[in-house]
Amino acid sequence: MTDLQVISYDSHLTANKPNHRTNAYDSGDPILRRGQPFTMTFNFNRPLQSGENLIFTFDIGPSPSESYRTKAVIPLFGAGNKSSWSVILLSNSNNTISVTINSPSDAVIGHYIMSITGNSGRPQPICGLYLLFNPWIQGDDVFLPDESERQEYVLNEKGVIFVGSEHSISPLSWSYNQFDRSMIEICLTVLDKSVNYKKDPVLDVSQRNDPLYVCRVVHGTLNSKDEDGVLVENWSGFYDDGICPTSWNGSSVILKDWYYKGFKPVKYGQCWVYGGLLCTVFRCLGIPTRVITNFNSAHDKNANLFLDMSYNSHGTSNEQDMIWNFHVWNESWFTRKDLGPAYNGWQVMDATPLELSEGFYRCGPAPLVAIREGDVDLKYDVGFMFASVNADLTQWITFSDGTKKRVSNDTKYIGKYISTKAVGSEDRIDVTHMYKYPEGSFEERAIFNKAIDKLLQSPSVDFEKKLELFRRKEEHKPDQRMALRGAFSLFQKPMLGQDIHMILSLKNTTSGSIKVIVNMTASSILYTGKHKHEIWADAKVLPLHPNDEKLISITLTYAMYEKYVSEDNVIRMTALCEVEGTEERILLEMDVNFAKPSMSVQVPKHIVLNREVRADVIIINTLPEILSVCSLLLEGSGLVNGVLQKELPALNPGAKIQVSFTLSPSRIGNRTLTVTLNSDKIKNVKSSYQVFVTGAP
Repeated sequence: MTDLQVISYDSHLTANKPNHRTNAYDSGDPILRRGQPFTMTFNFNRPLQSGENLIFTFDIGPSPSESYRTKAVIPLFGAGNKSSWSVILLSNSNNTISVTINSPSDAVIGHYIMSITGNSGRPQPICGLYLLFNPWIQGDDVFLPDESERQEYVLNEKGVIFVGSEHSISPLSWSYNQFDRSMIEICLTVLDKSVNYKKDPVLDVSQRNDPLYVCRVVHGTLNSKDEDGVLVENWSGFYDDGICPTSWNGSSVILKDWYYKGFKPVKYGQCWVYGGLLCTVFRCLGIPTRVITNFNSAHDKNANLFLDMSYNSHGTSNEQDMIWNFHVWNESWFTRKDLGPAYNGWQVMDATPLELSEGFYRCGPAPLVAIREGDVDLKYDVGFMFASVNADLTQWITFSDGTKKRVSNDTKYIGKYISTKAVGSEDRIDVTHMYKYPEGSFEERAIFNKAIDKLLQSPSVDFEKKLELFRRKEEHKPDQRMALRGAFSLFQKPMLGQDIHMILSLKNTTSGSIKVIVNMTASSILYTGKHKHEIWADAKVLPLHPNDEKLISITLTYAMYEKYVSEDNVIRMTALCEVEGTEERILLEMDVNFAKPSMSVQVPKHIVLNREVRADVIIINTLPEILSVCSLLLEGSGLVNGVLQKELPALNPGAKIQVSFTLSPSRIGNRTLTVTLNSDKIKNVKSSYQVFVTGAP
């Protein structure tokens, strides 16, 4: 009998991809979701004879084996069930057979090679196929019940990341582009570049059926601290040997740069870039994921749930990188079989390399419910994430002789306006209630004390730290009523280039007269809270009569701050106020964020596939000086090929210019167009515009 050989095959991509919600991937390969059947047709060199069987084999990773579940061997005529791989004959006509193939809902994800063995006994490789997590079926650990959430957290290619400060929250458009050409290969390569894979590739691949394992490996590999990671972190403000973090508008260009340039870590990134990258990789692999921003985010370096911020007698901070104006991380949805069903659901991860976790720079996955309930003894890194949103802040004045005095103890400052993009819109939704009970409530304080008690009972916390925790818990008391109250306020959010006009109000809340010594400073800081430059300082002595309130007018001119503020800087106003003759001091702060020069995009809301259309960008120079060395970048996956750039003439103050680009839409659906303006005075002024690409009529 002639050896049975496959001559050709049909992957039925036009049917299988939509059924598996993978038709958006820009790939000609079969991309499928586990636990869900798919159809294939095979043409042989002769008909299948009566009594003749075919053996289908699916191999993944190096040295695949059935014991590691990296090899599946299935006879065509044999028992099949939903808990294991199965191949079921649909039709057999002449030299052609059609089959339905199903994988288990807990199969290893990744790239498989499918082979067929006929009467010769020699396997014939047929094709490769990708198998992904499947949030649409209940048997998968990443099953997400709500269809609108699946559309948002798995299939949406564009997003919004919220940045700024608690009083000035701004949306930043981000393109995930998880379905771009080669993205699925790149995202799986991230796994292959991990320490785990290098140590034992066979074991590593065999554990890729578990989203917990995959998430822990991936978010540790995205940074370059420990391994051949994707992105190098940098908060120095100096990026001449790489790309400024604020220049990035999406993930795919970073991942492709890393992949196609020999896995050399890309320079540079900060927290929102890591958050965008992680979201891209997980959505590509089928894990529901969203980006979270926490305002007034704590970096608890001492792991004791308390932050001590020290200032000198002029009100200048002596600490760095303790409280970030905002910090970005991710949540992914899956079950926690290691902890039990009470901890299923959203799992919190931080890909920004801040602290070690089990010897490597990574953080999480920490169950969101464990953070809310103060279960800081659970894995992974629940205590660190709990402190990020709910640490207590104590402010101290350090005098020239080295002595210290506590100024305040604030239980409500950390963890404000925790935000994510809404499902189905670009609105901001507040998820603070998912991380902690309302500030000031009995439940919130009870949970905080529960967290301290768990640390005191933990065998992993050393004795000295337990003594410090016990001392802090015993002395922890709310602030007493103060004689002086005050606050900074802005007339309006300033445009970069404008003078800043502010008011410092101080009120005597007592029935007696007081005298207040006020030390004021203005400094440029990074969003991490790191001090860069002192811009201005002044001191005043104010007499305040009973219940009297006085206003101090403060103006920072553009000439005063222009040398010290770039596009990613903030100005922090600080006032240290001392009631003369008493030990009472209050510390007042306000961060000033800038609006950017005006830029708009004009393009039709609906455009047609493969039909060129013009996009006009309109720029107005709102700065009081000439903008030189101007350039405009335009990018948008499925709208333009790569990044388009145009050099612009110098722009005088108040000047307006219109620049035109040609779009060539190549992919159907909602697409995001992002424009970036750079100049000698200001960089990375961005504007985004949404368009919908339809098929040709």
